[in-house]
Amino acid sequence: MKKIQVLIVDDEPLARSGLRKMLENDPTIEVVAEAANGREALDLLEQHKPDLMFLDVQMPGLSGVQILEQIPATLRPVIVFTTAFDEYAVKAFELHAVDYLLKPFNNRRFAAALERAKDSHRSRRTLQLDRQLDELTSYLHRRTRTPDPNAGLPDRIVVKADGDLHFIDYADVVWVEGQGDYLKIHAGRNSVMIRETMAHMETRLPPGRFVRVHKSAIVNVDHVRKLKPIHYGDHALETNDGSSIRVGRGFRDKLATLIKAGE
Repeated sequence: MKKIQVLIVDDEPLARSGLRKMLENDPTIEVVAEAANGREALDLLEQHKPDLMFLDVQMPGLSGVQILEQIPATLRPVIVFTTAFDEYAVKAFELHAVDYLLKPFNNRRFAAALERAKDSHRSRRTLQLDRQLDELTSYLHRRTRTPDPNAGLPDRIVVKADGDLHFIDYADVVWVEGQGDYLKIHAGRNSVMIRETMAHMETRLPPGRFVRVHKSAIVNVDHVRKLKPIHYGDHALETNDGSSIRVGRGFRDKLATLIKAGE
């Protein structure tokens, strides 16, 4: 009997190792590959054509949802999401009947998700699964791109750093600073350094409340206390934590957003 081939996608080595160990306990499963990022995942999907994929939702670069969008229908496996998202996203997975594992998960919850995934694979309910995944992708995009402040969105962001999950209230985030391949979230005692792109972080923060003012800076308008000219028509922002953030020339139109937010 052919084993069910599995691809693990997670940017955290410990998370991938933990999933592999759990899967190795099932004699019907064969882990064919592991991917640490979205691009690698897409390459391995084409190479191995797995039956089942454990897919982390929240990763730097391509997110799990973005990976899902790029998988051709002919290559799409049964997918179990692994996520540290807040309640609204978990509710989305439940609403669209897509299985997920909320981190941290225990052996019992993992076993239940795996059995459901194996059942979906055996029954070949591909059309139904594709429809559910497409609905989920559309739903998450609507919630992240055009958030409604009255729609019960989470009031905090969840990020991964050094293998731990950090839950940071939006209100505590003063600004986000790009430092090469990393971002520093300036949030007082909750400040943390994470590996993520500025472009992806911008999509995760509520627009209007957070404004990108430089290729390496996103600010929380609630924490801006002063806008001052410096030289040659340039400006700098001063925040409540004493930081001075230069406004990039390509982001001068954002000044109007900041001024309007303060009116």
